[in-house]
Amino acid sequence: MSIVITGGTGFVGLAVTEALGQADEAVVLFGREAVPAAFGGVFGNIKFVAGDITSAADIDHLVGTEAVKAVIHLAAVTPDRQAEMDDPAGVIAVNVGGTANLMHALSGLSPRPRLILASSVAVYGVARPEGGTYQEDESRPSPVSLYGITKLAAEATAMRLADLYGIDLTIVRLGPVYGPWEYKTGLRPVLSPHGQVVDLWREGENVVLPRPLTGDWLYSRDAGAGIAALLRQKELNHTIYNLGGGQLTSVAEWCDALQGLPDARGWRIANGGEVANLTFGLAADRAPLSIDRLLSDTGFQPRFAGRHAAEDYIKWQSSLRTEKS
Repeated sequence: MSIVITGGTGFVGLAVTEALGQADEAVVLFGREAVPAAFGGVFGNIKFVAGDITSAADIDHLVGTEAVKAVIHLAAVTPDRQAEMDDPAGVIAVNVGGTANLMHALSGLSPRPRLILASSVAVYGVARPEGGTYQEDESRPSPVSLYGITKLAAEATAMRLADLYGIDLTIVRLGPVYGPWEYKTGLRPVLSPHGQVVDLWREGENVVLPRPLTGDWLYSRDAGAGIAALLRQKELNHTIYNLGGGQLTSVAEWCDALQGLPDARGWRIANGGEVANLTFGLAADRAPLSIDRLLSDTGFQPRFAGRHAAEDYIKWQSSLRTEKS
């Protein structure tokens, strides 16, 4: 039996696939586009099923032809401001309607597979929590972006349908992710600040940051391993778990630590009135996620941050170059 990952050929989907592959789990990737050619050396032998999460027929076909023991639902649109204005209905259709399609399809299976739904720190909004960190039970969701609004709606939709259909549901609210397997897609038009740094350097530009950009940045390999840890745990004490980096780091520190990258160039903080050449949607740094619940129930702790993450990223980039040559 296989673990199906919707949105499996996206950034986080590939990170989860990597983590599950290390545990010898059979994986089926579902998405609009196949794995990028640049990553084919690692994921080329993983089964891929093309389809659209907004198509009930595509989802019914997927679950009707695969022996599914669990589903990790990552398929989502992560719009920037312009995408919110251009196609709000499309964002809702994927993030909320796609979740409903999947839940309905799973209701027809016996036994019903376990479901892990990927949500986001965006559901908490931007207000500073009283305790200093966003906590699952104490911090009231108050999303401001269409992405956060639809992810919270997807959570509520999934919880209601899980109750109706008798589906074992776990929701994981991911912090801001960066690192290996990140690439631009139509569903995720803007890279993480960390990914934008590397892109700007490749284009021959020095990086101008709007500020250091401090946060509990979550390395993609930790995101994949954390989701895999939740899946491995047969019984969990809660429905909702935060998954963040576990400590504060900054994009400025990332720029310093990545100077060993062949394409590395200079960087600096924008002077007063100067416009940064890196896109970041938040006017102020968001508070970190508490991951105490995740640690308590699974024993999982993030492994990568700061210089350690940068060193791993440099090795990853080097491995891609070796495969191309």
